[in-house]
Amino acid sequence: MTGTLRYEWRRISTVRSTWLLIVLGILVPAGFALLVAWLASISDGQGGGPPNDGSASGLAAFLPLSAAILCTIGAAAFGQEYRHELIRVTLAVFPRRTPVFLAKLAMVILVIAVTAAVAIAAVVVAEYIGGVIAATSTGWNTDVLGSTGILGLLYVVTFVLIAFAITALTRNQPLGIIAPIVLMFLVEPIVGLIAMSQFWTWIDWVLPFSGGQAALVVGGAEAWGHMAVFFGWFLVLAIPAWILFLRRDA
Repeated sequence: MTGTLRYEWRRISTVRSTWLLIVLGILVPAGFALLVAWLASISDGQGGGPPNDGSASGLAAFLPLSAAILCTIGAAAFGQEYRHELIRVTLAVFPRRTPVFLAKLAMVILVIAVTAAVAIAAVVVAEYIGGVIAATSTGWNTDVLGSTGILGLLYVVTFVLIAFAITALTRNQPLGIIAPIVLMFLVEPIVGLIAMSQFWTWIDWVLPFSGGQAALVVGGAEAWGHMAVFFGWFLVLAIPAWILFLRRDA
């Protein structure tokens, strides 16, 4: 297992796009957080608009941007090797497939968890600076040091793992990248509007990405319930992906 982890770290760390995506995954949500606070300050001087603090609702506004960027790293864990047929080389060096699957999974979790933690910190810093610009700052918000920050980190990691699982299941990297983004930004909002008109209050407990974002807003035990459902969707995709990886040809 140690050898497969070193192999996977070498693969993920020597791809230049990995580092570019990490930088973008940190700077884009922080940049938007700063921009929102600045626009609020010049619009009414009262800091209106989306929340500009480190609260759960603030993270819910900006972390999906980070997750959408970083999901490419998760999809590439399998997608690059299938695309260039390097999976044959990997399996020739490491014929036991379960350690290969777990090593890819573990390395994606490690890289994305560290990046998500830095991205959350960057959003908090950007919101503080935005609050200073808007003259509405009340100091540093420390909520992210507790469950709020943990839920935000888990949201980003689970989002990326869903992209990882879709790619492993379908052996199609573009699908692994596009499907989560389309579901989050297009399909689920449409379903959500239909659910509102029909008073389906349970819909957030069924849809993965809507539930994941709800976990960043509601707080308390309900938030952890939503996050469990979100992670459950990853397992629904990852378990058959693992089984197929063991059984089908490279």
